[in-house]
Amino acid sequence: MPQTFGRVLVLAAHPDDEAIACSGLLGRAATSLVVFATDGAAPRYGFERKFGSLEKYSSVRFEEASRALGLIPRCSFQRLARTDGRYFLDQHLFLDFPGAFTALVSVVRAFSPDVLVSHAYEGGHIDHDACHFLAAQTAAALGVETLEFPLYWRTPDGHDVFQQFRQNRSGEFALALSTQELAVKRRMFNEYPSQAKVLSVFHSETERFRPAIPERYEQQPAWLNYPFENRRKFLSAGFFLQRIAEFRRVAGLLEQAEPFALKGRAAGM
Repeated sequence: MPQTFGRVLVLAAHPDDEAIACSGLLGRAATSLVVFATDGAAPRYGFERKFGSLEKYSSVRFEEASRALGLIPRCSFQRLARTDGRYFLDQHLFLDFPGAFTALVSVVRAFSPDVLVSHAYEGGHIDHDACHFLAAQTAAALGVETLEFPLYWRTPDGHDVFQQFRQNRSGEFALALSTQELAVKRRMFNEYPSQAKVLSVFHSETERFRPAIPERYEQQPAWLNYPFENRRKFLSAGFFLQRIAEFRRVAGLLEQAEPFALKGRAAGM
């Protein structure tokens, strides 16, 4: 199990995901960059009423992220954006895989990380799974080592599971945070007052990781709908898988025994 890390790039779906999953890992990195994949302002949840507009809510979340990540030495962050500067909407990342992939490849090339860290594929939040797919595509195309972390998912009987991988696999390791690291994580949580209720369900003492492997997304997943977006009923696993298939057709990347990797590298992507 590694105790220190070199250049680390974390692809996080939303501001606060990085604090939950990998504040300790970020603190042990020689230098790190957190890339936020979405604007963090999901429609249809009433945030525009509470904060005045979705744009204002998004701004609040990234102001919080700036303060939280300011507690980590040698750490910076940026927002994933299309070539025209537009950000990817919360819960809509999967609708523009080509644009997000192009943007992420550019960021990873510029930063040149030793390891790319992102979400596990678990069926809890559609943006988390989208980040997993994008990280896998990018890592394979550029030959970058990848780690993944769990956040949350739901069992068939309706039980919510937090910070445990959905399926066991070899290579998993845990970082037990020191007293100082735990204090930093808690301070980071406190810098996200807009997410206080959400953050209250997560424990802080341990962070879990494992090497990421390409998933066979085309196989029927263990869930039919994303349970944590219950106000947008049409967010189904089938819809997500359809977008992955469309991306692969456009990109010419077909998952075989070793998905994406050889073709991406041979093309000099």
